[in-house]
Amino acid sequence: MPLLKLSCANCSAPLEIGENLKRFACSYCGTEQIVERSGGIVWLRKVETAIRAVQKGTDRTAAELALVRLDRELADAQESKAALIHSADEKPGKARAYRAVVFLLSLVAGIFLFPIFLVIAFGEKLHGGHYCFWALAAIAGPIAVYQSIKIPPPDDIERDLIDINARIDQIEKDIAQNRIILNAPPT
Repeated sequence: MPLLKLSCANCSAPLEIGENLKRFACSYCGTEQIVERSGGIVWLRKVETAIRAVQKGTDRTAAELALVRLDRELADAQESKAALIHSADEKPGKARAYRAVVFLLSLVAGIFLFPIFLVIAFGEKLHGGHYCFWALAAIAGPIAVYQSIKIPPPDDIERDLIDINARIDQIEKDIAQNRIILNAPPT
């Protein structure tokens, strides 16, 4: 079996290797090496270099997969933030609308239904004091109803927004790191 004379890829020591040998360690420095053959040319490459090349390919694949996942997570986080803000804005708005409807109903009742009640209750005996009472009730009743319906304060979403914004920032940093891996030139 003929021996090939090569130099170590790490320490340049002279080496003699067998023709069928694919992997070995240098007897001088101990560096593991792979014998590469192509087109009648034979050369040595450190195992560490070969592993690093495989690792870069694996890193690129992992970065591609991570970007898909991170884009989805970013969209979900942004949607959660929008929903939180919308729900915080919506609650007081609904309460205001409810309060306005109840106020108008009580105003209509005070103006139109209370006089009917007075006529039924007092009949022919109505006098100026009853009309003053009706006017007072028609104005004060709806105002009292309006004041009794409280508008809830906006939800305290500050802490939740801080958490969501922190999550969005972290996802954006992760996306940037994975884009750096993908944009790195292959070696």
